[in-house]
Amino acid sequence: MDGRDNHVLASAAKSATYNMVLQLLFRILTFGLNAFTLRYVSRDLLGVVNVRLMLLYSTTAFVSREAFRRVCLSRSSNRNWTQVVNLLWCTLPIGVMVGIVLSFAWLKLLHLPDPDAVPHYAIGVYCYTLSIILEMITEPLYVIGQVLLFVKLKVISEGFAILGRCLVTVMLVMFYPQWGLLSFCTAQMTYTLIYICCYYGYFIWFAAYRVKKDDDFPLYSMRDFFPKYEKGKVILL
Repeated sequence: MDGRDNHVLASAAKSATYNMVLQLLFRILTFGLNAFTLRYVSRDLLGVVNVRLMLLYSTTAFVSREAFRRVCLSRSSNRNWTQVVNLLWCTLPIGVMVGIVLSFAWLKLLHLPDPDAVPHYAIGVYCYTLSIILEMITEPLYVIGQVLLFVKLKVISEGFAILGRCLVTVMLVMFYPQWGLLSFCTAQMTYTLIYICCYYGYFIWFAAYRVKKDDDFPLYSMRDFFPKYEKGKVILL
């Protein structure tokens, strides 16, 4: 038991360290990216991306999934994983509903930016909303990875996704400055696709090659990561 507790504490400390490094990397890359892109795009456009659209993205993410993460990460070790997975997939329809409501508010209730200074604003709202909705399909994988202390998975997935977004942004604003907001939309969708591919790619590999060697892993195939009905049992927690 002591060995298990020591392993958990060591993994938690390692996870905290990786998260700090990731946040530091994210801040440095964001600062550098903003400083670079100011040479190619207007301050109005950059302000819309970093304030309005990122606020839409983060608000949709928080409202849709934060409560589910807290519930699933704070429960005791006696989990019914089928119910946990079913519950986490509820974030997808909730994310769709929240995204629709907030997109309507961003387009109809808030003051719109000058279309001459920031063209394609509506497309930007739709792209950032779609981005976070698509990320909801990784929520079961994210929570399972956190519970089972896959400490490097989050860092690697978000790190590659952030790096991909930065590279795409830089290339597009350099070579296609006339795209304006569309460059940032493309970069954000690139972030989402890399993030999804990292999580699903890792767990597909893990389910195929490592599950049989890891007796502590509670799921046995990729089908177990998707909603499932068990006869005679409660569907959700």
